[in-house]
Amino acid sequence: MLITYIGSFTQVVVLCLINFYLLKANGFMKERLLFIFGIASIAAFVFLYIGLMGIFILVILTIAINYRHTKDKVASTTVPLYSLMILVLSDHLSFLTDIYIFNHTVDSVAMYLPNFLLHLLFFVLFAIMFSFITNLVISYVKQWIPFVRKYSMFLLLLTVLTIAFIYINILISNREGFSREIIQLNSYIFLVYVIFFVSILGILLSSIVKEVKVKAKQEEYRQLRNYSENLEEMYGELQKFRHDYINILASMSEYIRAGNINQLKDYFNEKVLPASQHIRLNNYKLGALKNIKVTEVKGTLVSKLIKAQDSGIDISIEAVDPIEQIKMDSISLCRCLGIILDNAIEETANHENSKITIAFIKKEKSILIVVVNTISGEIPKLSKLFKKGYSTKGENRGIGLGNLKELTSSYENITLETKIEGRQFFQGIEVFDRGA
Repeated sequence: MLITYIGSFTQVVVLCLINFYLLKANGFMKERLLFIFGIASIAAFVFLYIGLMGIFILVILTIAINYRHTKDKVASTTVPLYSLMILVLSDHLSFLTDIYIFNHTVDSVAMYLPNFLLHLLFFVLFAIMFSFITNLVISYVKQWIPFVRKYSMFLLLLTVLTIAFIYINILISNREGFSREIIQLNSYIFLVYVIFFVSILGILLSSIVKEVKVKAKQEEYRQLRNYSENLEEMYGELQKFRHDYINILASMSEYIRAGNINQLKDYFNEKVLPASQHIRLNNYKLGALKNIKVTEVKGTLVSKLIKAQDSGIDISIEAVDPIEQIKMDSISLCRCLGIILDNAIEETANHENSKITIAFIKKEKSILIVVVNTISGEIPKLSKLFKKGYSTKGENRGIGLGNLKELTSSYENITLETKIEGRQFFQGIEVFDRGA
């Protein structure tokens, strides 16, 4: 009974620790510790009265606590199932270690406490190793999560089928008796199946990466085309103004020839000076864009500049140092910038004396992008702004900021900061160099 209780307690604790380690949801430490020791304490009785299938009751409880902390249905479900796969594989590899290295029989491990504790030691070591490897894979895949999500149901189904296959073998083995030969056979079957499972994931990830690269090239081409078209439009407006300016100078000559100095002053202040200020303002914006060397980002900025200018918004860009590379997927980065700037333009277009300032700040190990815009009306709480469906402008118009948070949180090298100071709304995205 003691060995059964120690084994059940240890396995459930390891299962929960792997789950929370892979889930990477911050906070809730006290609640999680209580949960771990709570279900681990009752694990032996669950297995005693329900049998091997009792593990799924514990997995369902783990899924529930995950969802309570993350509100993510896919991650809350798949992470405990992956943790269970690691648990089963580690247990069988530990039995193989007992058999081949220490020449222990299954009965001696189950009945003799020192042998059982040695088995648990290798079980924990294998679980740590597989958890570390899985975490490395997740860290690599995490940057592709926005594109992987459309395959989430396929991955969930594949995981469920894998767990079903494993536990059908375990139940059959339990009915026949866990002999040395059966444990060896099951271990080899599980290893082959895990290799097959990982191969499918690798093929899927490879196709996703190729798809993302193709979309990135398409986005780069689209932004470059938009940039070229916008430049052509600006050049056409400049040529038009040049033609008009010649006509203005010709009309000024008539005032000079007639000696109407007062009328000349009025004409200059009302017609010539505003036009020259307009051209100077546009030249300043284009000059700042010269330091943005990332084509996709430059195209996005140009389109938003023109959109803001057409809305009569005072908008400026600051980029003192050349920004040649930003360590973030270009599609995701442009989506983030588009969400922030569209929200800023929508907000500032509704009131007078509105202003938007965009700054690209090059640090030693990161690029900081800051967007500041003036706000009017009631200032909402920041916690509400990132809820899907919330908007100060009506129901179901606040999806953008929720998507923004989801996009940035899928990258470990990116931080999103949002704050309100007085009547100014600040949003900053800092992209760190990977490995910095």
